[in-house]
Amino acid sequence: MLGEIKGVSFFVKDKDFRLIFANPFFYRRLGLKSQKELLGKDDFQLFPEPLAKKFRKDDKTVLREKKPKLGLVELFLNQQGTPAWYITNKFPIFDRQKKGIGIMGTVQKYEKIPVNQARDREMEMVIEELQESNEGTPSIAMIADKHGISHRQLNRRFKEVTGLTPQQFSVQIRIEKACKSLKESNRSLTDIGYELGFCDQSAFTAQFRKRMSMTPRQYRKQYS
Repeated sequence: MLGEIKGVSFFVKDKDFRLIFANPFFYRRLGLKSQKELLGKDDFQLFPEPLAKKFRKDDKTVLREKKPKLGLVELFLNQQGTPAWYITNKFPIFDRQKKGIGIMGTVQKYEKIPVNQARDREMEMVIEELQESNEGTPSIAMIADKHGISHRQLNRRFKEVTGLTPQQFSVQIRIEKACKSLKESNRSLTDIGYELGFCDQSAFTAQFRKRMSMTPRQYRKQYS
């Protein structure tokens, strides 16, 4: 059962998007001790408002169009504001008259997802290089050259493994590092953005808001 698969969070919401079931992996990720602590609550009671709005928008789309949304790469924050990337799948629930009556879904942490059944060790090495890079913006062309493949081949194989391009993955890693700096230091947004390879503060803010649904300043104010 989904409620017992290690590392997979499973949830069910009613037509008003209130949680009516969640397995232990789901509620523990929120720092809760039991399912009772979240039953009847919606995303706005469990997550920062910008993220809750994004989740609600996706839920409404699934219920309205009666079609699943699969492979959503999303950022979740725990109660301490620590970000982590997850893959979300959402499905509509119908009654016998085919009327939408709710949403169910799975959430699995991004880096714990297996690298396909036919493992690509070379792409696993690229993932590790991007995660561990201390440079602002790792050169994807240099990484491709290092592994003796073309830029196009790297993009194709990397996306087959992760669902993202190397550039998209790199930005996500840098946003995670930005969250850590915003929480743990008083450095200026300009300095943090420049160190992480963004050309200026507005570029940093735009990329941060696109993925976090809030600005770096808003994040610092809420979590530092």
